[in-house]
Amino acid sequence: MKTSEIRSKFLDFFGRHDHVVKKSFSLIPQDDPTLLFTSAGMAPFKPYFLGLKKDIKRASTCQKCFRTTDIENVGYTARHHTFFEMLGNFSFGDYFKKEAIAMAWEFITKELNMPKDRIYITYHNSDLETRDIWHNEMGVPLDHLKMLGDKDNFWTIGIGPSGPCSEIYIDQGPSVGCGKPDCAPGCDCARFLEFWNLVFTQYDRHEDGSLSPLERKNIDTGMGLERLAAIMQGKLDNYENDLFQGIVKEVEDLTGHHFNDDTKTRTALKVVSDHIRALSFAIADGALPGNEGRGYVLRKILRRASRFGYSYLGQDKPFLNKIVPTVAKIMDHYPEVKENQEHIIRIISSEEERFLQTLKTGSDMLSEYIESLKHDKKTVLSGEKAFLLHDTYGFPLDLTKEICMENSMTVDEKAFNVELEKQRERGRANVVSAYVNFAAINPADYPETKFTGYETMADKAKVLDIVENEGKTLVITDVTPFYGESGGQVGDKGVIKSGEAEFVVNNTEKTEGVFMHFGSFKTDKRFAKGDQVEMLVDVKTRKATMRNHTATHLLQKALQEIVGSHVKQAGSYVSPERLRFDFTHFESIPADVLEKIENRVNEEVLEALPVHTDVKSYDEAIKTGAMALFGEKYGDVVRIVNVGDYSKEFCGGTHIGNSSEIGLFTIVSEASAAAGVRRIEAVTGAVALEKLHELKHFERDIAKTLDCDLNSSLTKAEKLMADTKELRHEIEKLRKSEAKGKIESIKNNAKEINGSALYLGQTDGMSVDEMKEMADELVANSKVPAVVLLAAGGEKANFVLKVAADLVKKGVHAGKLIKEVAKVAQGGGGGRPDMASAGGKDPSKIGEALQVGEKLISEQL
Repeated sequence: MKTSEIRSKFLDFFGRHDHVVKKSFSLIPQDDPTLLFTSAGMAPFKPYFLGLKKDIKRASTCQKCFRTTDIENVGYTARHHTFFEMLGNFSFGDYFKKEAIAMAWEFITKELNMPKDRIYITYHNSDLETRDIWHNEMGVPLDHLKMLGDKDNFWTIGIGPSGPCSEIYIDQGPSVGCGKPDCAPGCDCARFLEFWNLVFTQYDRHEDGSLSPLERKNIDTGMGLERLAAIMQGKLDNYENDLFQGIVKEVEDLTGHHFNDDTKTRTALKVVSDHIRALSFAIADGALPGNEGRGYVLRKILRRASRFGYSYLGQDKPFLNKIVPTVAKIMDHYPEVKENQEHIIRIISSEEERFLQTLKTGSDMLSEYIESLKHDKKTVLSGEKAFLLHDTYGFPLDLTKEICMENSMTVDEKAFNVELEKQRERGRANVVSAYVNFAAINPADYPETKFTGYETMADKAKVLDIVENEGKTLVITDVTPFYGESGGQVGDKGVIKSGEAEFVVNNTEKTEGVFMHFGSFKTDKRFAKGDQVEMLVDVKTRKATMRNHTATHLLQKALQEIVGSHVKQAGSYVSPERLRFDFTHFESIPADVLEKIENRVNEEVLEALPVHTDVKSYDEAIKTGAMALFGEKYGDVVRIVNVGDYSKEFCGGTHIGNSSEIGLFTIVSEASAAAGVRRIEAVTGAVALEKLHELKHFERDIAKTLDCDLNSSLTKAEKLMADTKELRHEIEKLRKSEAKGKIESIKNNAKEINGSALYLGQTDGMSVDEMKEMADELVANSKVPAVVLLAAGGEKANFVLKVAADLVKKGVHAGKLIKEVAKVAQGGGGGRPDMASAGGKDPSKIGEALQVGEKLISEQL
């Protein structure tokens, strides 16, 4: 039975049993930015299990899943995967054990026609009810029912919903078993294979470990499709089922290696086949390789697949991208891979190409380390060497560990982490604060500062402390309207006043809830600790910063609309002068697309959208669809900034009251910020207007230089370019004609020596490349083996020497000869036996150098 048929049978079966059949949810959890990937069929239904949603009572899916727990085992076993499909049926306070067991039994024995005598069941030692249902109502013999404990048959996440589970096994036969007389489900051998887990969520576990019955009981079942397909197709290895075999075959055809060649090849083919599926689906759903979070996981498995291809399948050039079309074709139940095929290929190709450069250098060096350890009969690679590979050559620790494991060795990770921390300390030591190091300040010595800057830019406060260090000063108050640098937004500037005393704030920072105002006293008179002061933010710079911050939110939304939903914030910087937004994307954005993005933002500016904030619990905020920054740690209560209905983001920064206050938004530049990360810089308001004025002045200056009016400048420039191109073409023709003349002159003065030809010539005005081209032509067209020595003068002397292949075989070496020739002109050089070039400081010695060259070459010929 084909995998596609099994998938259809399962969904159709539960559809007939009144389940709402949902298509697979994304691998990227849409409602929880703290999760890396969807790793189980039940994950997207959390709101239903928790009773937060109640529109569905029972559901069924074939869910795309991605697990990161056992990546290192993938390839070495028959059943480990990163990406897999999970069949599941779920009840949210509707049916329970009896119905769940009955439907499971009916599906496997009637729909799949599994032989009943090969089916075994496990149940929890406290759950005799489940045993009785299986035995009394399904007719499963007692000797096919096995009682197990918490480790195998109790599901829990700690405190909260939990319950016993019942697992269904298939007996694969004694030939794959351990041979022990007590071998049964739960044994570590391969004979009894678990393929379906029925979880009965019926308890609430408390902090003391006690259990109380849940008012609303749920059913959560999960069955791996790859494993079930292997069972139905009589295979002991998931990678031999029909879905995987099509991908494995494609890898075999690409590499010329085969599944049954040997163990290492088999492992490599499994790794590549599994990881390319995972990469294709994750990228199709919006993930991208990167250095953090899910991006790091994708980069890790891509590099792992590439490394196995390089080490065991002979692939020293990018090849993973070539498998993507096969994945799209075979996994056609999920159209998203086909729909995003070109995007997936482009990303994988770019990432693998960069990594292979690192891999070649790092692999060679690690091989040397391993050989040295073997010679010394040691089995632990030092942390220092592992760190050198990581730090200097970009070779990931994960790969170092895996390669060492393949050679029965380990890595001293403790020492590696020591070296890593030393590097971080060096990095921290190199960061010099603009406001001197106030290391003696302990934020814990002060109460948290009350921030009023969302509501006002002027407030009264009490001075809690004034600290001076080397002429620099910081002021701490109990209240402040000054925004402390955080979330990419710079700190506020302004003044703190008390009577005639005035303190100029150059920057504001926030540490552990305490705001620190850095600057200096403008007057001789000073306020003191305990004094009441006026806190006055510089309104002009704060408003400019607010314009840029709100524009950043509009920019992110526009990027997601126009460039793609995979765009995620990777960093930002917001100041009064400009905004910078880093985002995940794998290629430069064309000018016409940047223009669309710019227009989209300005459309929302002109819509005069009201900007308002909400403060909600984290869970409530997520339900509203607000964008959260992946990997960011949020508290129980979060602030949401809404720009009309267009943009909704978690944000603690300051913003304008209406999008129209941005005035004008214009993109200044777009460039690469890091691998897989692009950066847009933009300006708003008065700064954007200044940019427009600069552009107008520039256009006027161009028109003036071209001696035409503004509207004719493009036409005039195009005509000048065409004329210049024509002139260059004519000059090139003249140069070629001149070169032909020089070639003829050199040919006419050729010297014949022992059946070979020597061509000498001075070709002033020619570049080294042009001389090489001429030398190639002279040797190629010579009737006898030839040597060509050319020289050109100018600011310095240049020499080119070409030797025919037949003469190289006789020992004539261009690189050695030209070194001696260049010495005459106070220079040096070298090269291959057949072609070499050199330079000299004294072009007046060219004639003498040619004579020396003629003598040396004649002697060798």
